[in-house]
Amino acid sequence: MIGAAHDTVSPHLTRLLVRAGATAGVERARLAGIPGLHVLHEDGIRIPTGTILKVWELLSGRLTAAGSIAQVMKLWQPGALGVWEYLLPVSRTLDEAFRTAGTHFNAIADPADRLQVVRSQEGLTVSWQGPYRDHAQYPRIAQFVPHMLLTVAGSAAGRRLVPVRVGLPDSRSLTADRAGELYHTRRIDVGVDHPSITFAEADVDQSLPRSDPALASILADHARLATAAARPVRGWLDRFHAVLESSVAEGPPSLDRIAHHLAISPRTLQRRLREEGTSWREELEELRRRRVACLLRETQLSVEAIASRVGFTDSRSLRRAIHRWYGHGPAMVRAAGGPA
Repeated sequence: MIGAAHDTVSPHLTRLLVRAGATAGVERARLAGIPGLHVLHEDGIRIPTGTILKVWELLSGRLTAAGSIAQVMKLWQPGALGVWEYLLPVSRTLDEAFRTAGTHFNAIADPADRLQVVRSQEGLTVSWQGPYRDHAQYPRIAQFVPHMLLTVAGSAAGRRLVPVRVGLPDSRSLTADRAGELYHTRRIDVGVDHPSITFAEADVDQSLPRSDPALASILADHARLATAAARPVRGWLDRFHAVLESSVAEGPPSLDRIAHHLAISPRTLQRRLREEGTSWREELEELRRRRVACLLRETQLSVEAIASRVGFTDSRSLRRAIHRWYGHGPAMVRAAGGPA
């Protein structure tokens, strides 16, 4: 989106996640060690998208023990998700509310995230399309998003909403009883490409009790301007990632070359990466994984050509790496398409 900082998110949802983690017993010292959380209380900022993903990783086991993703929205109160959330109740109908919320979704999420809104005879389907499908926490986040959308929609409507259906890419760890609690329905479609929730025709056309078209227009302008003016908070690791990505044009990155670009010694670079909870080997592996996935899905280059371009010694080494990353060969990665 124009004016929005890429690879950043609003801090509002992260604040809820951190509160849920603290409630579930996550040590504050572990949360404090995540880059970007030191400014979480500030307004007018956007934090690295990687920060919220690290919080999801840290909370994963704790939230399961404490009652799954419902723990997060149990701490939610109207307004906790910032101006994006306020756009819904002042709209005329839920149909209008979600179309406006989709237009301004970058007010809460990474600009790479999308809320797609489709109307059919069945009702209104709102689906989330995020660029994190290969991330370990994607199934959990994909279960959370429809629950969050149902919660804010019910608040806007002033009543309990029962969706027609919910679509989930993965339903592991989600029993039928838990699905009923989270989504007010047990009609779950599993294995879909993107998580979604479908609201009934009668619900999406009903007038919302706090509809205020004039205020809706003001808030939409505020959402756009506030997002554009927000200050991205970036740390040393973000600078390292930017240098690493840009260095690809010079050929497969080397430790010495990246250290030179950062004006530090290779030993200092390795130490700084350890302090950030990562390593040169892990970062190079992740860069290669992303580049390989992108080249397989967006070009017709052979596996041999991709191996040479990304820095593998031969195609056999690349094939072994792809099996390690995805559990299957390059042909299936190429056929899958979608974000890397």
